[in-house]
Amino acid sequence: MKILNCPLLLLLACGLFPIHAQTMDTPASDGTAAAPQGTPSLPRNIMPLALNHKPNATTPPAEIAVPIAKFFNSLKGGDYANAYETFLAGSRLGRQKEKMSVFISKTQEAFGLYGPLNDYEIFDNYSIGSNVLVLTYLSRHDFQPLRWRFIFYRPAKTWGIINMGFDDVLLDMLD
Repeated sequence: MKILNCPLLLLLACGLFPIHAQTMDTPASDGTAAAPQGTPSLPRNIMPLALNHKPNATTPPAEIAVPIAKFFNSLKGGDYANAYETFLAGSRLGRQKEKMSVFISKTQEAFGLYGPLNDYEIFDNYSIGSNVLVLTYLSRHDFQPLRWRFIFYRPAKTWGIINMGFDDVLLDMLD
């Protein structure tokens, strides 16, 4: 069944990365896979996960962990729009309403394919310098987990989200 062969992605990095819509069925002109005519196409994968360290499942600081927990709990309750609006409020991503709409629709699409959100857990927590924090979470669904990536930046005293995305590509997490 084609649904199980279609990696799902959402990467919206402050307008810097377009959403790529592809599946694994037929090659596109650039040599990557493209969807067959008439088939809805799903994006491929978020930022590659290059684990050159052992994953660290340490809970992030409360000012980050609490909003992430509220975000996932809102998604679990099925209130996708409110989940994103609340989580991204005050951020550059939150001001980009068209992208917010894409986040919401891709989440609905993913949960339609893989089932509702059952729970979530942190998989990795690492810093890039002292002011960038990269968090990877896994959400558990009826058919397959999803991988979520959140990037936070601390320009002064408080952390703010600067990038996020999710996908179903888990192969690069395997040793």
